[in-house]
Amino acid sequence: MHIGVITCEILRKEIGAVVRRTGVDRIFFLLPEPNNLALTILTKKVNERFSSELVEEARTKSKLNVKEKTIAGIGKEIRADNINNSVIIRVLELQSHDYPDKLLAEIEASLKTMSPVVDFVILGYGLCGSTAREMERVIENVEVPVVIPRDKKGAILNNCIEIALGKEKVQALLREEIGTFFMTPAGAAIIKEPQVILESSVGIMAGNSKRSAASDTRRIMRLMKNHYQRVVKICYSEADEDDIEYRKTVDKFASTFGLEIKNVRGSSRLVLEALEEGLGI
Repeated sequence: MHIGVITCEILRKEIGAVVRRTGVDRIFFLLPEPNNLALTILTKKVNERFSSELVEEARTKSKLNVKEKTIAGIGKEIRADNINNSVIIRVLELQSHDYPDKLLAEIEASLKTMSPVVDFVILGYGLCGSTAREMERVIENVEVPVVIPRDKKGAILNNCIEIALGKEKVQALLREEIGTFFMTPAGAAIIKEPQVILESSVGIMAGNSKRSAASDTRRIMRLMKNHYQRVVKICYSEADEDDIEYRKTVDKFASTFGLEIKNVRGSSRLVLEALEEGLGI
């Protein structure tokens, strides 16, 4: 079976868990068609960041075969080598959620590009500023099944934080302290500076689709100082808890805005449930 994945790069822990659960050893990272050098260079950088854990696993276990190719190249290799199982991953840059309309169009285009080669697609996104109606329309307008993390009632989750913790846990943490900011290992690794973390996150956390939201530095500085009291540090494992660079980034962010730190355990469960739905388990 050929499984497609279209995902924000912040979900690399979850997609890594998907790859391990499938047991597939052929992993393709999708490149754009070779007519835009700048886009290809950017895509390669994003792929490199995202695939770091998978590539390290390939080195240590000598199991995974990880490549970057265009969809035409992937299809050609699948046919030539008679490959029966693979995971084909399209990674979109973290800050794409600053422009929800463009992000939705990119997701739609990626689904159409990938669908002739895969049996189903896992969409590693929440609404990220789009409406449920818009996202459902994109999902339904594809030739192959598309699965996406959902809550217990079947609704698409709002953002990556709800994917990592579950909607109920996020709501409980916000009831406990409404002034809560959330940080993940991947988000902290990609963007280390406190102000840049804030600018890249304010739109997705607020569900605000206005393009100016993340660029009004003075407004969001006031927002943090006046309304946020703590940062939730999401860890998926003891390795995340012991990660020195992650700790430094969270500590710096907390000290910059005068926030307390609360550790909370994240999970890949909701993405793995989407995988099981796609597999018909």
